[in-house]
Amino acid sequence: MARYRFDEVQRALREHWGLALYRGGETSDGEHDGRWDVTHSRTGFVVYGALPGRGHGGIRYETLSQVVASCDLERVIERTRSRSKD
Repeated sequence: MARYRFDEVQRALREHWGLALYRGGETSDGEHDGRWDVTHSRTGFVVYGALPGRGHGGIRYETLSQVVASCDLERVIERTRSRSKD
């Protein structure tokens, strides 16, 4: 299983789909954002923006690998990694 860094997934998601990636349950000042009740994990990742077929909103994922698989970012990240090696 491939490992992904938050910054590379965030960049690929923004450049390829125009979506944002946030760490779940935090705001820019590090406080809990209050949008999730106790039935939701305060960890994980949120993909946010104009989601194809779902309108504007967010989807929560537990791992970066789930974000990459769901948004079909494997090839985008591999291309970015190979360019940085050259």
